[in-house]
Amino acid sequence: MLIQVIYLLFYVKNDIIAVGMGKKLLLICFMYWGALVAQEKPGPFLQRILSHKSPVLIFNFQSSTNEMPIHKILDLTPTFTFSGQAITKSSKGLFLNHLGTGRIYQWKGDEASGQWTRIDSTYFTGYNFLSLFFSMDSTIYSFGGTGYWYNNGNLRKYNPIAKEWNVKRLDNSTPWIYETDELFYIDTSNRKLYFNGQGRKFDAGLADASVDSSSINKLYCIDIDKGTFKELGSYEPSMTGFFGQTPWGTIVSFDKLADYSNNKYYKLSEKIETQLFKILSSSNSSSFIKQYSFWIDSVLYFTKTDLKYDSIIIHRSDLTPTNIPVYFPSTNQELRKSTTSIPWLWIISTAMLISLNIYLYKRKNKKHSTAIANNNEGSELFVQEKFKLTEVELNLLQTIFENSILKKTTSIDSINTILGCTNKSIEVQKRLRSDTINTINQKISMSVLIDYNIIQRKRSEFDGRSFEYFIEEQNLHQVRKFLA
Repeated sequence: MLIQVIYLLFYVKNDIIAVGMGKKLLLICFMYWGALVAQEKPGPFLQRILSHKSPVLIFNFQSSTNEMPIHKILDLTPTFTFSGQAITKSSKGLFLNHLGTGRIYQWKGDEASGQWTRIDSTYFTGYNFLSLFFSMDSTIYSFGGTGYWYNNGNLRKYNPIAKEWNVKRLDNSTPWIYETDELFYIDTSNRKLYFNGQGRKFDAGLADASVDSSSINKLYCIDIDKGTFKELGSYEPSMTGFFGQTPWGTIVSFDKLADYSNNKYYKLSEKIETQLFKILSSSNSSSFIKQYSFWIDSVLYFTKTDLKYDSIIIHRSDLTPTNIPVYFPSTNQELRKSTTSIPWLWIISTAMLISLNIYLYKRKNKKHSTAIANNNEGSELFVQEKFKLTEVELNLLQTIFENSILKKTTSIDSINTILGCTNKSIEVQKRLRSDTINTINQKISMSVLIDYNIIQRKRSEFDGRSFEYFIEEQNLHQVRKFLA
């Protein structure tokens, strides 16, 4: 068509009527050329998603790995440069949300070529960074997020008629921000959203702002259609993580999958574990270079920062059920205590038996009181030896203790240095930190008979995706005896 237009313009220049027609054709020519320039070829992973005829849930990993990995938006302020771009494919097409802006772009084209076109008319000022962008059927949703010193637990629904976001009314809520160290699952079949509680800071503008920790380490479920909010129970924090979502649940580590609907963990086959480890990690690298993950048919895809992808075929036969629950139901907390605190029950029982023996011996014969006291002292020494901290655990506890005295928190980088895992993969670092801190907390709890964790964590004020660790002031005296 372009060649034909140029040909007509060249040979009708002496005819007045033709000149007028030539101007019109010239305008058409420029419009045609502009359309050609605006067209772009989607990356390999977008081609794979666009070629699939059904909806696809796509999850992003590190929002700051690439400032605008999919669509370059020229009119955004620097505030939003590294806030990340989330995408989802509904029954209406492929959509992009530049996080923190509320903007929605739709892909106009196919897997060969097309362009991103903005379809909303919203004006956002950045209250939902790190939100979860997803779709169910033809509806687009956004959940949680942070901004203006406040994390929210709102579920938002995009209104294509008004071209704006509307809040979905829930009967309750708890704050949540999206990161790969958390638990979440989107059940499109039953239209439910599972996620973990993260606590609530009432006023981040105050130096001594109180934190509501009642939702920490608890799992919740939102019924999207009914708008009901339900607390399912508590979960083990060391089991958190997100690598990808499958029809059976979320892959939370190299060897585990969490099935939220049936409340159980599955163990992945050694073949899948090896493939996951090969793709996602290496023993001499601490960087995680994946951008997105998504599931199509029986394949889990991982997108690289260059928008190419790796893939793993996973079948139902690759999952072996375990007896480990994803969460311990709120209505049966005693079950959790009996399954996770056997050492705790043992020491209480031992202490009660010792006390009873002492009482009976004193009643029977006061002459034996000295010998009984020595036996009791020996039992206490046994307990102390059983829950004695290792050198590494002591070093870590000492560092967190000293920082807490100075009213400072301890970063994960400092903890990684003490544990000697700075050059390991992110997954290895996370497991070592979690296992070591959980062990310290358990040993201290058993030794001094308390039912709470001495070492606490909170989100970094500078990076909401990261945690910092501390010991509350009223608990510092409990720690001194271990460091003496």
